[in-house]
Amino acid sequence: MKKKKIIMVHNFYQIGGGEHTVFKNEVELLRENRHEVIEYTRSNDELKESKLRLLLLPFTTIWSFKTYCEVRRIIKKEKVDIVHCHNTFPLISPSVYYAARSMKIPVVQTIHNFRLLCPNGSFFCEGKICEKCREKNSFKDAITNNCYRNSKIQTMVLVAMLKFHRWIGTYNKIAYIFLTDFNRKKFDNLIDIDSNQVFIKPNFVNKSYGKASAKTDNKFVFASRLDENKGIKILIEYWKNLPQDYILHIYGDGPLKEYVENNVASNIIFYGFKPQNEIYKDMASAIAMIFPSIWYEGFPMIIAESMALGCPVLSTNLGNENDIISESVGGVTFDSNDKESFEQGIEELINNNEKYSLNATHFYQEKLCPDVNYRRIIEIYDKARVTNQDDTKS
Repeated sequence: MKKKKIIMVHNFYQIGGGEHTVFKNEVELLRENRHEVIEYTRSNDELKESKLRLLLLPFTTIWSFKTYCEVRRIIKKEKVDIVHCHNTFPLISPSVYYAARSMKIPVVQTIHNFRLLCPNGSFFCEGKICEKCREKNSFKDAITNNCYRNSKIQTMVLVAMLKFHRWIGTYNKIAYIFLTDFNRKKFDNLIDIDSNQVFIKPNFVNKSYGKASAKTDNKFVFASRLDENKGIKILIEYWKNLPQDYILHIYGDGPLKEYVENNVASNIIFYGFKPQNEIYKDMASAIAMIFPSIWYEGFPMIIAESMALGCPVLSTNLGNENDIISESVGGVTFDSNDKESFEQGIEELINNNEKYSLNATHFYQEKLCPDVNYRRIIEIYDKARVTNQDDTKS
């Protein structure tokens, strides 16, 4: 059977993140399986290089003629089978969808965040979860609150892009990959979430970076950006009430680094930023990885990485993180506003660690490993192609 030729599309932000990792992982996965992959990428660093691009950004965010022409040219020259988009904001723009459709090539868009529903992409505002734009099907609150980069002008540009492409029906013309069912359901006011163009496929991790080892008594690990929405303040507050032989290792950097340094206790060790392999080695022998995030995450790679190591997860009972823990039973959830539920989660993971560790490993093998993910992504490509061909003929 002929291997598909794919254009993988991604707009890199100036600061890296999970979306970038997933993009690179999927490109490598497809190439390892002998697919020809053409990367069409742009970076927000371009905005530093040209004042003209910065001035034109309000227009190119809505429609990039550069993207449209370049993607059409690549499709024609390389005889591409499918276009797979990860992030198109702000430089690539939805024009990439139209470039593909004009050449009768199907498009699949992986949804990594909530940008199409919420200008800041996170459903998080003023320290708490906020879904006003989704529930009201309007972006007035986003503009009032300067939700994108705390700028009214930049928020209005983003809202103009979203409203324009809703008006011309762009979001109903492509296939979607959602990382969890929780994500999919949030889009019910924008697209037909029960369409045969809507799929669920989690991210994956390669287990080659480490393996499980003997558990260290009562040792837990936190590894994430030190930011308010990651729940680091709650974690430190709750941990100080635990017995002194319950040890917490904290890894990371960010705005709250100084706060962490000033609030560590005798049973909390702060390592700061460390290479991933060092963190994985520590996680492999931990009772659990703690994920106290207080907002809806996309698909936290650290949770997938933890489960690949057979390390259970203690997570807040919110959004996608709750979906992953509930489906896998590879850990326990707690209410971020309830110290007792946190403490109960800690005790449950200590007392029944082997069970949760086995569940985490099994979930990785069944859903998060490369082989399973490859089969799923090709299945999606096949179905998206048939659906779009039928649409073209109708």
